[in-house]
Amino acid sequence: MNINHLSELRKAVQEFQDNYPQLSPDNAFVAWFLRAFIVGSDEEAMKALTGGARDKGIDAVYIDDSTKTVSVLQGKYHQRLGTFNEKRSDIIALGQIGEVLLSDNRNKFDALLADADVIVQDILKEARKAIKRNDYRLILQFVTTGKISDTHKREAEQLIEDYPRASFETCSYKNLLRRIQDYLEGVAPPVPTINIPIHRAELFGLYDENTEISSWIFAVQGHEIAKIFKDVGIRLFARNIRGFLGNTAINREIEETLKHEPEFFWYFNNGITFICDEARQISERGKTYLRANNAQVINGQQTTRVLADVRNNKKAMVVVKLIELPRETEEAHSYYTKIIGKIVRATNRQNTIKASDLKSNDTEQVRIERELRKLKYQYIRKRQTKQEARRAAGMRYSFMINKEELAQRAAACLLGPYEVRLGKDRLFEDDFYPKLFNENRLIFEYLLYYWLGRMVSRFTNKDIRRGYGKWLVMRYIWREIGKELKKSIIREKFLHIIEHEQKYKKELKPFYQMINEVFKASVAFYEENKRIDKGVVSDPSLFFKRANLYNRFKSFLRKEKKRSDKIKVLNVRFLRCLKTLES
Repeated sequence: MNINHLSELRKAVQEFQDNYPQLSPDNAFVAWFLRAFIVGSDEEAMKALTGGARDKGIDAVYIDDSTKTVSVLQGKYHQRLGTFNEKRSDIIALGQIGEVLLSDNRNKFDALLADADVIVQDILKEARKAIKRNDYRLILQFVTTGKISDTHKREAEQLIEDYPRASFETCSYKNLLRRIQDYLEGVAPPVPTINIPIHRAELFGLYDENTEISSWIFAVQGHEIAKIFKDVGIRLFARNIRGFLGNTAINREIEETLKHEPEFFWYFNNGITFICDEARQISERGKTYLRANNAQVINGQQTTRVLADVRNNKKAMVVVKLIELPRETEEAHSYYTKIIGKIVRATNRQNTIKASDLKSNDTEQVRIERELRKLKYQYIRKRQTKQEARRAAGMRYSFMINKEELAQRAAACLLGPYEVRLGKDRLFEDDFYPKLFNENRLIFEYLLYYWLGRMVSRFTNKDIRRGYGKWLVMRYIWREIGKELKKSIIREKFLHIIEHEQKYKKELKPFYQMINEVFKASVAFYEENKRIDKGVVSDPSLFFKRANLYNRFKSFLRKEKKRSDKIKVLNVRFLRCLKTLES
């Protein structure tokens, strides 16, 4: 296992044990796996745990009503990773539990419940009810830091192979590498194993011996694609660089074709590209499928979403490409993300790709999203409709930040007004991006950029000179007080009062006054220097786009001693106020 990923795993398991000291290492490992890949929160993960005395070999059960899925887990956490071979009896036992949950034989189920802990009995009854009455999928997962024999896995799979809406999945030492990679890149919880129906069983497959990549091209009926999306939800697009774009011209054309000429959809549409870790062809009830593990749509989200929204989708045929990308070796693991990026660039042609789109799944963007979520901020790292963002937010978040505005505000503080005025998307190109977003930056520093930008924007007063000068103002203020604001005690107090500004208007008054004074100085700076060659007045939009403007503004303020002294007094007053504020 990659040393960085091994460290992440051990750190995450230890964090659960620190927060919940009652957990054994095995249960802490299962709780982490649940949180990272199934439920998305510590609280829900803890509720799902069943491991203990008389648990019948079941460590966790989670019933997900949103995806109509029941997950049953058994976990083994061996400190020496990859050295222990899991017992056949333990793996088969989990398959047998699944068989009992799926079977119509009530006596077998009663026998399973006999002598089980009361909590385990109750959750198994609830799980069986969801499966039998409400047609929920069943996913059995054996998760371990040891090794699992392919033969033992296949034996367990055979116990439930007669049930189309059930799957047996294993995550062993070698699988954890790619799972943790997925977690760090925001692909969690993962997509359950899906069956993609092959129309008329006509399939073209190709295996490349050089890259060890397998791929298939085939036709799928539109309503089958819609069904997969409705079963799985938006997690199907976790590796997609964008969210749903809504009512774009391209999406309207897709909808029109579906409504009026569905028989021509095959010819007009670019199709859908899936990637997966493993795929194999199966036949069930007279139909042929490709069963894909950990599948993701990396091109064709707009097509998929429109197909799900339009009823007239049964006559439509869609071109599907499924690519199985290996991640078993260290080399393949490191190349995995790069090749996905290249496939995305090559196949996404209908809706324009931006540089910011290509960075949406960067590990730092995922980290920012996760860390801000804990602080009740919704971070929008993918381009999507406002409706989609609101749907994801619900009532869980107090504030919303998108990555483009954060990039602009970080650039204003760290780089300067000239770089910001080059355009939002320019900031996501490789020469600027690492200067703004990197894993060593504290999440609270990003919040300082955000709030300073938000407060500065409030003082533009519909004055075009202030509007174009705001990035210069931000740069100046950050250089004046940013070092102090980054100190932990000051930072915590600043963020607290700015998040609750209605309660702290008095304390924030010198801060607001200081912003206004810097704006006044920027306008005076413009008026004094706006004339260029032959006395022609420079438009504010062009004037504030000049290079080296910040240094010229500083020189201007050194001459305007009365202005600069007033700004410094207000700075000192505000920082003193923060230092004396009770925690």
